[in-house]
Amino acid sequence: MKYFTVETGNTLDSHIQFMRQFNNTTRCFTEVKSPVESDVIMAFCPIVSRVGTDIEAALQQIPTGKDVVLVVLHHTSNPDYTVPDSSRLVTRSDVILTVDCLFHESQGLLQSPQNDAAVKQIRQKLDMVRNCCRVAWFLNIFKCLQCCNCPSVMELNSDKNPRDSARPHSRNEDDPLLAQPLTRDNI
Repeated sequence: MKYFTVETGNTLDSHIQFMRQFNNTTRCFTEVKSPVESDVIMAFCPIVSRVGTDIEAALQQIPTGKDVVLVVLHHTSNPDYTVPDSSRLVTRSDVILTVDCLFHESQGLLQSPQNDAAVKQIRQKLDMVRNCCRVAWFLNIFKCLQCCNCPSVMELNSDKNPRDSARPHSRNEDDPLLAQPLTRDNI
Protein backbone atom coordinates (compact mmCIF):
# COMPACT_ATOMS: atom_id res chain seq x y z
CA MET A 1 0.00 0.00 0.00
CA LYS A 2 1.29 3.46 -0.90
CA TYR A 3 0.94 6.48 1.38
CA PHE A 4 1.51 10.21 1.02
CA THR A 5 2.46 12.30 4.06
CA VAL A 6 0.94 15.70 4.87
CA GLU A 7 2.01 17.87 7.80
CA THR A 8 -0.55 20.53 8.67
CA GLY A 9 1.81 22.36 11.03
CA ASN A 10 5.27 22.16 12.56
CA THR A 11 5.61 18.59 13.83
CA LEU A 12 9.25 19.15 14.87
CA ASP A 13 10.00 16.04 12.78
CA SER A 14 7.80 13.87 15.01
CA HIS A 15 6.01 12.68 11.87
CA ILE A 16 9.31 11.27 10.58
CA GLN A 17 9.88 9.42 13.85
CA PHE A 18 6.30 8.15 13.79
CA MET A 19 6.57 6.83 10.22
CA ARG A 20 9.93 5.22 11.03
CA GLN A 21 8.30 3.46 14.00
CA PHE A 22 5.32 2.51 11.83
CA ASN A 23 7.51 1.17 9.01
CA ASN A 24 9.53 -0.89 11.51
CA THR A 25 6.37 -2.87 12.27
CA THR A 26 5.59 -3.71 8.65
CA ARG A 27 7.30 -3.62 5.27
CA CYS A 28 4.13 -3.47 3.18
CA PHE A 29 3.80 0.32 3.02
CA THR A 30 5.70 2.64 0.71
CA GLU A 31 5.87 6.44 0.79
CA VAL A 32 5.15 8.22 -2.50
CA LYS A 33 5.77 11.80 -3.62
CA SER A 34 2.21 12.86 -4.47
CA PRO A 35 -1.32 12.19 -3.24
CA VAL A 36 -2.31 11.05 -6.75
CA GLU A 37 0.09 8.09 -6.51
CA SER A 38 -1.08 7.14 -3.01
CA ASP A 39 -3.67 4.74 -1.66
CA VAL A 40 -3.95 6.64 1.62
CA ILE A 41 -2.88 10.01 3.02
CA MET A 42 -1.10 10.07 6.37
CA ALA A 43 -1.88 13.51 7.81
CA PHE A 44 -0.07 14.83 10.89
CA CYS A 45 -1.78 17.57 12.87
CA PRO A 46 0.18 19.13 15.75
CA ILE A 47 -2.03 20.77 18.35
CA VAL A 48 -0.83 24.32 19.07
CA SER A 49 -3.94 26.02 20.46
CA ARG A 50 -7.29 24.24 20.75
CA VAL A 51 -7.79 20.67 19.59
CA GLY A 52 -11.05 21.32 17.72
CA THR A 53 -9.80 24.47 15.99
CA ASP A 54 -6.48 22.89 14.99
CA ILE A 55 -8.16 19.74 13.64
CA GLU A 56 -10.69 21.79 11.68
CA ALA A 57 -7.89 23.87 10.13
CA ALA A 58 -5.86 20.73 9.38
CA LEU A 59 -8.76 19.04 7.59
CA GLN A 60 -8.94 21.98 5.20
CA GLN A 61 -5.27 21.46 4.24
CA ILE A 62 -5.57 17.73 3.48
CA PRO A 63 -6.23 16.80 -0.17
CA THR A 64 -9.53 15.08 -0.90
CA GLY A 65 -10.21 11.98 -2.97
CA LYS A 66 -8.18 9.51 -0.90
CA ASP A 67 -8.68 7.77 2.42
CA VAL A 68 -7.01 9.71 5.23
CA VAL A 69 -5.39 8.60 8.47
CA LEU A 70 -5.22 11.60 10.79
CA VAL A 71 -2.46 11.55 13.42
CA VAL A 72 -3.14 14.22 16.04
CA LEU A 73 0.06 15.22 17.85
CA HIS A 74 -0.36 16.46 21.43
CA HIS A 75 2.55 18.35 23.01
CA THR A 76 3.63 17.06 26.43
CA SER A 77 6.72 15.77 28.21
CA ASN A 78 4.70 13.12 30.07
CA PRO A 79 4.63 9.77 28.21
CA ASP A 80 1.66 8.68 30.34
CA TYR A 81 -0.38 11.79 29.58
CA THR A 82 -4.04 11.04 28.83
CA VAL A 83 -5.59 12.92 25.92
CA PRO A 84 -9.24 13.05 24.89
CA ASP A 85 -10.25 11.06 21.80
CA SER A 86 -9.83 13.46 18.87
CA SER A 87 -11.86 11.32 16.46
CA ARG A 88 -15.08 12.84 17.83
CA LEU A 89 -14.00 16.18 16.35
CA VAL A 90 -13.37 14.88 12.82
CA THR A 91 -16.12 15.76 10.35
CA ARG A 92 -14.76 14.44 7.03
CA SER A 93 -16.05 11.10 5.82
CA ASP A 94 -12.79 10.22 4.04
CA VAL A 95 -10.91 10.17 7.36
CA ILE A 96 -10.92 6.42 7.99
CA LEU A 97 -9.01 6.63 11.28
CA THR A 98 -7.94 9.28 13.78
CA VAL A 99 -5.29 8.51 16.38
CA ASP A 100 -3.77 10.61 19.16
CA CYS A 101 -0.01 10.72 19.77
CA LEU A 102 2.32 12.42 22.22
CA PHE A 103 5.41 14.46 21.32
CA HIS A 104 7.74 17.04 22.84
CA GLU A 105 9.87 19.71 21.19
CA SER A 106 13.16 18.42 22.61
CA GLN A 107 12.39 14.68 22.82
CA GLY A 108 10.40 14.33 19.60
CA LEU A 109 7.88 11.50 19.51
CA LEU A 110 7.64 10.11 23.02
CA GLN A 111 8.15 6.46 23.90
CA SER A 112 4.65 5.90 25.25
CA PRO A 113 1.83 3.35 25.34
CA GLN A 114 -0.38 5.94 23.57
CA ASN A 115 1.99 6.13 20.59
CA ASP A 116 2.47 2.35 20.46
CA ALA A 117 -1.31 1.90 20.41
CA ALA A 118 -1.63 4.48 17.60
CA VAL A 119 0.90 2.62 15.43
CA LYS A 120 -0.92 -0.65 16.07
CA GLN A 121 -4.34 0.87 15.24
CA ILE A 122 -3.08 2.28 11.95
CA ARG A 123 -1.38 -0.95 10.96
CA GLN A 124 -4.56 -2.92 11.69
CA LYS A 125 -6.78 -0.46 9.81
CA LEU A 126 -4.55 -0.30 6.74
CA ASP A 127 -4.08 -4.08 6.73
CA MET A 128 -7.87 -4.41 6.80
CA VAL A 129 -8.28 -1.95 3.91
CA ARG A 130 -5.56 -3.69 1.92
CA ASN A 131 -7.09 -7.12 2.57
CA CYS A 132 -10.53 -5.85 1.51
CA CYS A 133 -9.00 -4.72 -1.78
CA ARG A 134 -7.48 -8.17 -2.27
CA VAL A 135 -10.79 -9.89 -1.51
CA ALA A 136 -12.63 -7.55 -3.90
CA TRP A 137 -10.07 -8.28 -6.62
CA PHE A 138 -10.40 -12.03 -6.07
CA LEU A 139 -14.21 -11.90 -6.08
CA ASN A 140 -14.20 -9.88 -9.30
CA ILE A 141 -11.89 -12.43 -10.94
CA PHE A 142 -14.10 -15.24 -9.65
CA LYS A 143 -17.22 -13.51 -11.02
CA CYS A 144 -15.47 -13.03 -14.35
CA LEU A 145 -14.61 -16.72 -14.52
CA GLN A 146 -18.25 -17.57 -13.85
CA CYS A 147 -19.36 -15.49 -16.81
CA CYS A 148 -19.60 -17.32 -20.12
CA ASN A 149 -19.33 -14.07 -22.10
CA CYS A 150 -15.97 -13.10 -20.63
CA PRO A 151 -13.38 -13.19 -23.47
CA SER A 152 -10.89 -15.05 -21.28
CA VAL A 153 -13.41 -17.73 -20.41
CA MET A 154 -14.70 -17.94 -23.98
CA GLU A 155 -11.17 -18.89 -25.07
CA LEU A 156 -11.04 -21.57 -22.39
CA ASN A 157 -14.49 -22.81 -23.42
CA SER A 158 -13.67 -22.93 -27.13
CA ASP A 159 -12.87 -26.66 -26.87
CA LYS A 160 -16.28 -27.36 -25.30
CA ASN A 161 -19.65 -27.72 -26.93
CA PRO A 162 -20.82 -24.20 -28.02
CA ARG A 163 -24.26 -24.85 -26.54
CA ASP A 164 -22.67 -25.15 -23.06
CA SER A 165 -21.70 -21.49 -23.08
CA ALA A 166 -24.43 -20.06 -25.31
CA ARG A 167 -26.68 -18.73 -22.56
CA PRO A 168 -25.43 -15.20 -21.74
CA HIS A 169 -25.40 -14.05 -18.15
CA SER A 170 -23.40 -11.58 -16.12
CA ARG A 171 -23.07 -13.55 -12.87
CA ASN A 172 -24.02 -16.85 -11.35
CA GLU A 173 -27.67 -16.35 -10.36
CA ASP A 174 -27.64 -19.57 -8.33
CA ASP A 175 -25.13 -18.20 -5.84
CA PRO A 176 -26.66 -15.44 -3.63
CA LEU A 177 -23.20 -14.02 -2.78
CA LEU A 178 -22.30 -13.60 -6.43
CA ALA A 179 -25.74 -12.21 -7.29
CA GLN A 180 -25.09 -9.15 -5.09
CA PRO A 181 -23.25 -6.09 -6.34
CA LEU A 182 -19.78 -5.90 -4.80
CA THR A 183 -19.46 -3.22 -2.11
CA ARG A 184 -17.23 -2.69 0.94
CA ASP A 185 -20.14 -3.77 3.15
CA ASN A 186 -20.51 -7.25 1.70
CA ILE A 187 -16.83 -8.11 1.32
